[in-house]
Amino acid sequence: MSTIADVERMRLREMIGQHLVCGFASSKLDDQFREAVRTHKIANVILFAHNIESKEQLYALTEEIQALVKKECNTTALIGIDQEGGMITRLSPDCTNVPGAMAIAASGESENAYEAGFLTATELRALGVNVDFAPSVDVNSNPNNPVIGVRSYGDSAETVITYSTRMIEGLQQGGLMATAKHFPGHGDTHLDSHVALPTVAGDRAHLKEHLAPFKAAITAGVQAVMSSHILFPALEAEAVPATMSRAIITGLLKGELGFKGLVFTDCLEMDAIARHYGTVEGCVASLAAGVDLACISHHVELGKAAVEAVEAAIEEGRIDLEELKASTVKILDAKAMLESFERPPLSVVDSPAHRAVNLTLHEKSITLVNDVPFTLGDHPIFIGPRLFRTTNTAKGADEKTFSRLMADRFNAPYIITSDNPDEEEIEEIVSRSSSASSVVVATYNGHLNRGQVALVNRFAGRDVLCIALRNPYDLALVDKQIRTIACYSFTAVMVDVLERLLSGQFNPEGTLPIGLGGLHA
Repeated sequence: MSTIADVERMRLREMIGQHLVCGFASSKLDDQFREAVRTHKIANVILFAHNIESKEQLYALTEEIQALVKKECNTTALIGIDQEGGMITRLSPDCTNVPGAMAIAASGESENAYEAGFLTATELRALGVNVDFAPSVDVNSNPNNPVIGVRSYGDSAETVITYSTRMIEGLQQGGLMATAKHFPGHGDTHLDSHVALPTVAGDRAHLKEHLAPFKAAITAGVQAVMSSHILFPALEAEAVPATMSRAIITGLLKGELGFKGLVFTDCLEMDAIARHYGTVEGCVASLAAGVDLACISHHVELGKAAVEAVEAAIEEGRIDLEELKASTVKILDAKAMLESFERPPLSVVDSPAHRAVNLTLHEKSITLVNDVPFTLGDHPIFIGPRLFRTTNTAKGADEKTFSRLMADRFNAPYIITSDNPDEEEIEEIVSRSSSASSVVVATYNGHLNRGQVALVNRFAGRDVLCIALRNPYDLALVDKQIRTIACYSFTAVMVDVLERLLSGQFNPEGTLPIGLGGLHA
């Protein structure tokens, strides 16, 4: 266990650097990042898809990160990643990507959440990652939420608690630090804090449902919580988001809820902070509010500026030095705890055993929403939107779209639509599909892009199957003559699952973990 005396032996900049989490732009450590670690003692790293080419490369990269931080900062590094599963994956295709939160809840078995968590932890530990910024414990009470949706286990606190606590247990028993996010809840907003500053209205009674999963996560022993960049007038009288609010971070999370673990910010380069307050000032304010680790995920020069600004804020008394020392002790203890776990061999990553488990988890999630007869026939056509692909590194390649990939599996024609087809495009697609034995048409957030739904409904009365590739809310708007299925994500493994489904190799047994009554045509 570390002590205040241990921290006091550190130079001030070394201590401050323990509170920063920064990223870099490529799959290799660049000189700019190395220099920032050397001069500003930034001691923690966040990784994204652009940092990862393969499991071997990631293994070597995390080894290099640890060696650099140990040399320059005299501690190990927290190396974090957003590996939620489903659509939110950062790993390369030669790693296992489990289903996302809503898909796991659709399986109806909380043990699947534990299994997904433990499998994810095993692979991330083998790869050298020790913090997973997952799970989202947001209650997705707003169907028009553009950023959470299927990242949530459901639209009730009870469902979210049932599955998120088991996911947390799986992650942490597998040797990772799990992170409950986005405190105090990102589920009741129609804006994305990546590009806007949302406000969640309502009094404390209204927010009780959203706080409940965080309470449960704390009771379950979650080691970290991530703050949201959202205004909560009922919780904070000043016009500052949760990330920068002492009333919310110290008063509510640490005081009222009794959380003793590490508090991370969401990325301070998101527009909710960067445009309205400034990334550097957001860092200072978040640490003053009681946050332990500030994430500046993309531009390490901002991280360096933040270190210098925190130094000045300590000198000015804006940040309590004794409080920061106590926070540093927590960080050092967490690093020591994570180092105590044995590292699995790299061979476990995407092993045949993990692939088999993952296929089963995905198949269990597939949900038949509207059960009407459908026959694929000998000459199906596959139709789906252009924007949404099996990996987040596809860079717009049509070959990664739903319709192209599924057509390849069935030697069938396909049409790639725009994200929100207009009447002229719909007419053309219907005409081109007239001779097909059946139509398999996909939506991806069609409840937010109603042209997709209008296209689906034009096929009513034919042999047609509609598959919601992300949010199942789309299916509330689909004509009841049409067979509908929710699959919650479109990833590489989902291509295999849908091929097996359409080939009759298994029947969908999932159950919707949300209600569809809140959406209307």
